[in-house]
Amino acid sequence: MENQVESNENLNVKGIILVLGTIFGALISIIVKGTFLGFIGGLVIGFALAVFFISVILPHKPSDR
Repeated sequence: MENQVESNENLNVKGIILVLGTIFGALISIIVKGTFLGFIGGLVIGFALAVFFISVILPHKPSDR
């Protein structure tokens, strides 16, 4: 009776988190500092925090479903 279509598209969630963390880190840094060097620093710090988030806070656990 259910007409659900399962979408099995695999998203690269880790890549999306890395890109968003890097972009938002750079945007926040350029707003706060206002310099190009601040932008570069924000890129590096945002990337580092995204890597930390992926490796420590968000470990991939296999699902039982």
